[in-house]
Amino acid sequence: MKIWLSRLSNLSIRYKLFATYLLVISIPFILLLIIHITLTQKEDEERAIDSSRKMLNETKSYVAYKSEAMTEVLNFLAFNPLVQNGVAADSAPYENIIRWHDEAIVLTQLVNQFLYNKDINSIQIYMEKGLAGATESPDFLQLNKVKSTVWYRDFASTDDFFDWLPTKVLDPGASTGEIAILRKVLDVNNSRKFKGIVQARIESSAMQTVLNHAVLTPNTSSLLFNDRGDLLSSSDHFDYQDTLVTDVLKNTTEHSAREGYYNDDYLIEGKRHLLGVEDIPNTNLKVAIVVPYSDITESTIKARSRIISIFMLVIPLMLPLAYFTAGTATKRIRLLILHARKIKHGNFNITPLPVKGDEIGELTQNFNVMVQNISELIDETYKLGNEVKSNELKALQAQINPHFLYNTLDLINIMAIEADEREIQRVVDELATFYKLSLSNGKEFVTLESELQHIEAYTSIQNIRFGGGIRLELEVTREWYTCEMPKIILQPLVENAILHGIMEKEPEEGIIRVTAWAEQDDLIVQLSDDGIGMEAEELDAIFKGDNRKRKGGGYGVRNIDERLKLAYGASYGLKFESIPKQGTRVYMRIPLKSNRLKV
Repeated sequence: MKIWLSRLSNLSIRYKLFATYLLVISIPFILLLIIHITLTQKEDEERAIDSSRKMLNETKSYVAYKSEAMTEVLNFLAFNPLVQNGVAADSAPYENIIRWHDEAIVLTQLVNQFLYNKDINSIQIYMEKGLAGATESPDFLQLNKVKSTVWYRDFASTDDFFDWLPTKVLDPGASTGEIAILRKVLDVNNSRKFKGIVQARIESSAMQTVLNHAVLTPNTSSLLFNDRGDLLSSSDHFDYQDTLVTDVLKNTTEHSAREGYYNDDYLIEGKRHLLGVEDIPNTNLKVAIVVPYSDITESTIKARSRIISIFMLVIPLMLPLAYFTAGTATKRIRLLILHARKIKHGNFNITPLPVKGDEIGELTQNFNVMVQNISELIDETYKLGNEVKSNELKALQAQINPHFLYNTLDLINIMAIEADEREIQRVVDELATFYKLSLSNGKEFVTLESELQHIEAYTSIQNIRFGGGIRLELEVTREWYTCEMPKIILQPLVENAILHGIMEKEPEEGIIRVTAWAEQDDLIVQLSDDGIGMEAEELDAIFKGDNRKRKGGGYGVRNIDERLKLAYGASYGLKFESIPKQGTRVYMRIPLKSNRLKV
């Protein structure tokens, strides 16, 4: 990713403008496509849901109308005295075939007058006794023969007067898709019992025609089922398994039957569908509609394809125009670059570029002025050459002085050895080491090892001066020796510890201990002494530069703290802890790795 960004940033302005023009053209199309897809898809979904609700309600009303017409027929028969007496009559009198035939004709005529309803294929009556008890016929069936069946037990166990179920449940030889409607014929003496059942068989096309009317899209399916999960009828297009009815029934039982059930995120085999279910009033029927979301989004996909086609047509036409426009806009910039290259190779004898009033014109004008100023500065630089050489000679002379100091100290050291003055020789030797480390060949940053050698030389000189009462203990592991720091950082702290801590004790003796450890990416150097210590006010005065009691101490400490902060940042520097009459600890924080601030 970084490589591609680097390549893009290195492109010429012409190609960048060309890419910008393409983006300016492309982004509105892309935004239009996104907005169109988002809004259109949402609107299509809302329209599909609304249309499915309306269509489902229309289908519900049509099914309710048909079912009511059929149930009215069965109600009339169930309450007809001929039927009520017929299902409860004794079978013995009908052993006489003539009487059976006469009664059968009367009852058949009653039943057949309702076959005007084209949806009703046939009507049968189940009787406990009566005509069927004497002789069973296709129209009059014995109730006792079906009492052991599941459908009868389910129907008899409920308080419902009607039941809708597939005819194949009653008669395995019935045609597929045929529906049976059952109506209890109540006992005239006890309305809580029934003596017979009126059954009407409905043509498969009766409900299928209604369900086909509910098909909104090519892959929409509608279905009719009862509350036991039996699929009664479905539209012509129905590619789902029978388990769909069970799943739908399970979901709808948790919702109000009066309000219906709608789910626009119903999953079938992992695919999203729109599902709507409505109850048919006064029946145990439910009608459902299933719409795949792929059908709903099909119009959105078509509109998206049209926009993409327009986009693909416009872009090739805009490419040459965008490239030409970018080239025209950058022509003067390319000319300016050509002149800048001449300047780069030292050719300042160029004709000033023409200036116009736009931004590039202003840049060109500034370029012309810059070329003129550079030419003048070259002349001035030549004149200042002699002064620069003079300053270099002075700087070289300043560097000779430290070497003269070293040579002089070496001479004194040789003379002390020849005179057998060991103390003088020792002082001179330590002083030479001290100044050599202090000067450090002009370097601003030295290693921790160099700083430790520096304070060792300083302490040795002070011990000669104060009678050897100062002990310096270095407890720093060698792994920190290479850590860099500004030079002459530790010596002023040791000086303060000696002059303002240990030498103010009685007796004038003490220990200075230097330790170091790492904290994350920083090195902590601790310098502690067992001098007289300081009060809190004195510590504050050191960093404020108002240390009148201990002259000379405050400036050096404040100077060290400021040098560290300038070198590494505000999070670095010194921290003091001091207890009166017990001693002082100084904590110096520096980075382990060299990360000096660039100023």
